Amino acid sequence: MSEDLDARKAMLDQLKTIRNSIFVLEGMADETAQMASEISDRFESDVWREIARRHRVKALELQGQYAALSTEYTARYRSEP
Repeated sequence: MSEDLDARKAMLDQLKTIRNSIFVLEGMADETAQMASEISDRFESDVWREIARRHRVKALELQGQYAALSTEYTARYRSEP
């Protein structure tokens, strides 16, 4: 039983970490995109927009991981009494 509780807690901790990482990446993307819009040099602005885009892509990838892990967690533990 203890192993099961440890596994359950580990999954919940991982879900929390992923969720927090998504939040941080989205915030960084927003801030970076805002900064890019305020830069007059086109090349520099494009570089910052690309960085923002990469943050958004990583956030989307993590959202997929979160959905998969959440589904697995539900399948394992929500059916228990």
